[in-house]
Amino acid sequence: MPLRAVIFDMDGLMLDTERIALRALADAAAELGYPWREEIGLAMVGLNARDSDAIVARYLGPNYSPEPLRVAFNKTYMAAIEVGPIVAKTGLVELLDWLEQEEVPKAVATSTRHERACFKLERAGIGRRFPVIIGGDQVSRGKPAPDIYIAAAAGLGIAASNCLALEDSAPGVNAALAAGMQVIMVPDVLAPPPEIVALGHCIVPSLHDVLRLLQDNTLALKLDDIRARVA
Repeated sequence: MPLRAVIFDMDGLMLDTERIALRALADAAAELGYPWREEIGLAMVGLNARDSDAIVARYLGPNYSPEPLRVAFNKTYMAAIEVGPIVAKTGLVELLDWLEQEEVPKAVATSTRHERACFKLERAGIGRRFPVIIGGDQVSRGKPAPDIYIAAAAGLGIAASNCLALEDSAPGVNAALAAGMQVIMVPDVLAPPPEIVALGHCIVPSLHDVLRLLQDNTLALKLDDIRARVA
């Protein structure tokens, strides 16, 4: 199917915020005396708050409630993003400029709750560039379920099969593929695991590469064409 819209993940894909979140999680765990390990935070990348709580429970067990950690994290994280800069990923502005020049509809599908997502996008100076922003609190199931991508496509009034999703995380890739979308992955804090690579979607180093692929194909590209160009 020809591609008619692009749907963006946010943290780690457009905004360099995953590292801020991982630091905030570690600091919050230390404050509470939780036996934190980096792998716990990394396992939460791409997930919404509900599913992140389940990760904490799985790794730490019943003696460490996820709720106090979530509260402490929210306090630490908000303090960081309210004061410090929220940096857009390299190539993002150029990609957005080109999509707008070509009149390609675009949306955001992020596991971050809607209010916080809008705040971060505004702080990064790009909030008004997205007519549709779907947060993790606006769907019943988070990534890797397809709900958030289906909702974003519906918000644009475009069939999911005609949308390209841009993602940095494994849960996000699975969500977009389950929604019937084509996907380009731009990994951030985690390299794609073998089972994600085996799915056969396109994986590129940066948003500059995404722009190059789209320009070369003028959004009439096919997934096989993308893979051939990157190989």
